[in-house]
Amino acid sequence: MLLLALAGLCPVEEVGAQPGARYAVLIGGLGGSAEHTETFKGYLAAAHAALTGPLGFPEDHVVTLAEPAAADLPFVDGVSQAEEIRARFAALAATVTPDDHVYVFLFGHGSFDGTRARLNIPRRDLDDADYAALLRALPAGRLVFVNTAPASGPFTHTLAGPGRIIVTATRTGTQRNETRFPAFFVEALTDPAADLDRDGSLSVREAFVYAAERTARWYEEGGHLATEHALLEDDGDGEGTRVEDLDAGPDGRLAAVTYLRRPAPLAAGGTTLPGATPERLRTKADLERAIADLIREKASLPEAAYYARLESLFVRLARLNDVLEGERN
Repeated sequence: MLLLALAGLCPVEEVGAQPGARYAVLIGGLGGSAEHTETFKGYLAAAHAALTGPLGFPEDHVVTLAEPAAADLPFVDGVSQAEEIRARFAALAATVTPDDHVYVFLFGHGSFDGTRARLNIPRRDLDDADYAALLRALPAGRLVFVNTAPASGPFTHTLAGPGRIIVTATRTGTQRNETRFPAFFVEALTDPAADLDRDGSLSVREAFVYAAERTARWYEEGGHLATEHALLEDDGDGEGTRVEDLDAGPDGRLAAVTYLRRPAPLAAGGTTLPGATPERLRTKADLERAIADLIREKASLPEAAYYARLESLFVRLARLNDVLEGERN
């Protein structure tokens, strides 16, 4: 179906638009060993550096919480225990507006008791239902929640909803082995190769695809049986989709118009896109906003009307992308 094929072509930033603020909360769990503590510290450090560096998040918009063994690092704002996490989300809820985007990244060990999935943190763990309650209190228009821990799959179902993008390192709560996904996800935040459509931007979809495909390749090249299968959920049904199935279903569209990195700015006397003009860039921004708005309205529209409008917008956007890229390809 043309709509499904075009979903992967959707660009990632509202060029020329006036987006709201972007905020991030990074949470590192208990290492349980010196080796794992260093690993999780590395993920937090790399993610914080990427967000406050090339991805352009203001430093005071990024909160980083870690286990006590890492709490003295200069970029860490507090200990990742339940009371502190709740306090940070409450402060964020009093700050963000419906125009804002909030990103939450979880790194650490995960567990699943057959009902609830958790990230293992100091003292009492918070489970997927606890995080769902924290998200419900945030008035942000877009919420991106990435749980890179083992046994994270149930988060896709529990946290799903309109305007939300949920990424998990595993498909189910029973995939309990240590995950490789977080290393590649953090790598995606700065690796130019993660910009799959080469437009100078990085979408959540692109970061997910990069990390999920490299994770699968790590298992294949090492001759290992894959013990993790990452999911992306952004259509609100709570099912989640593996990377190899993204173009055959509804997931991935909102993630394709949600931005980790904005496009490269126009250069003096030119642009990063050969066919770009101010008018075309404004049209591109308008189409991206229309797609995001339509996805948010999905629940209130008849299914046939929703998909017809969405396909029309994607077709227009794909044609405009061809014009913008000119002879570059």
